[in-house]
Amino acid sequence: MENHGIVYRKLGIVDESAFDGLVRLFNQEFEMPDLESVNSQNIKFLLESPHFVCIVALNGDEIVGGITGYELLMYDRPGSAMYLYDLAVAEKNRRQGIGSRLIQELRDYCRHQGIREIFVQADISDGHALAFYKSLGGRPTEVIQYSFESW
Repeated sequence: MENHGIVYRKLGIVDESAFDGLVRLFNQEFEMPDLESVNSQNIKFLLESPHFVCIVALNGDEIVGGITGYELLMYDRPGSAMYLYDLAVAEKNRRQGIGSRLIQELRDYCRHQGIREIFVQADISDGHALAFYKSLGGRPTEVIQYSFESW
């Protein structure tokens, strides 16, 4: 799984430090206020979950991109769907096909697992994300998301 010196790899249970690095990349690219915020306990738990997927793009030892997703088991039909939770590529590595390849890696994973659908949410104000997903053949569906506090 290599492309122009970039290696794509699905993280597993022993890859906590790589996942930690991806979270820091997400924090930077999504302009989080605390760039160093990483929940190490959840990282370990997620990597052990068979319903969580994390694929990174590596240039040598440097994480230059990554994608995460959650497999959602369906109760109204056989199988499951994949919720693409986060996707980011380091700013200096954009426009090299890394994001598209990460999507393809997730699609390949889903195909091998028998997961027929992948869906993602994008903010209506994020024109770059909307154009990116559309360019890959994604079909937009208008929805309104409600959020609730649990306590």
